[in-house]
Amino acid sequence: MPQLRPRPAQLVTPTWRDHLRGAFVVFHLVAITAMALPSPQGARTPASWADPTVQEEIRAWAARLGTEPETLEETARTLAIAVVDAREALLGPLDPYYRYAGTWQAWRMFVAPHRFPARLHVDVRTDAGWEPLYVVGSPDHAWRSQQLRHARARALIFLAPWPRYRKQRARLADWVAREVAEERPDARAVRVRYYKARTPAPGEVAPEGRWVAVEERELP
Repeated sequence: MPQLRPRPAQLVTPTWRDHLRGAFVVFHLVAITAMALPSPQGARTPASWADPTVQEEIRAWAARLGTEPETLEETARTLAIAVVDAREALLGPLDPYYRYAGTWQAWRMFVAPHRFPARLHVDVRTDAGWEPLYVVGSPDHAWRSQQLRHARARALIFLAPWPRYRKQRARLADWVAREVAEERPDARAVRVRYYKARTPAPGEVAPEGRWVAVEERELP
């Protein structure tokens, strides 16, 4: 039986459509990579630098580098603003493509442990006074816990206490007010607030914190 010899491969000449597709793939990869580059969001906001978590990181790194915290913070602020400016200049021309394709990158990777988390509390006021409805992690005060502990809701709740997310915080309080008004005819007002305190070390008594980002709504 005669042996069959393989036919030589036929070279295919790329068409102009193939070149366009290749150029688009390269453009898309560059665009989404540029959007995914990390950036110090909030670098221009003084309140972001005054946050206890940020200040603790600055003090820790200043001790490691043998410099003063004030000097390190000034240098870090200058560099952070320069990075934000450069990123905005890079992404500005690509903004129409992001809007059309929906390839936004809305979150950044964590750069340090959040030692001063803000824990959500929802309270309702009746004629008898204030009472808790929802306290994160509490089995006794778990109003709408399935919704408030959902992955998408947790992202909003994490951002809401920060100064630059006042609009998101207000929207959350508006939603809480609408839901409570439908469920509780005896409700006179609702309060959405966050308790900010340092995460305790193992065996340490929980440190005292403070209330931040308080939103109160009167109910009809």
